[in-house]
Amino acid sequence: MSDPTASNFAQLLTVSQTATLLNISEKQIYRWITSKQLACVELGRLKRIHPDDLESFIAKRRIARPLVSTQVP
Repeated sequence: MSDPTASNFAQLLTVSQTATLLNISEKQIYRWITSKQLACVELGRLKRIHPDDLESFIAKRRIARPLVSTQVP
């Protein structure tokens, strides 16, 4: 039987993995963490991002675009 806590830890993303997923610099990830915009887990000096926190972070920044009607009057 596997330990559910261990599988949760396996899901944690490194700063490098997170930056790669978003196609941005690691420095920007650290800025968001420092400014408390992006939640992270601190393990000593190491920082890890839970995928749910990353999804929440992205969802808060989603810009709704108005639907464009293609109908001609």
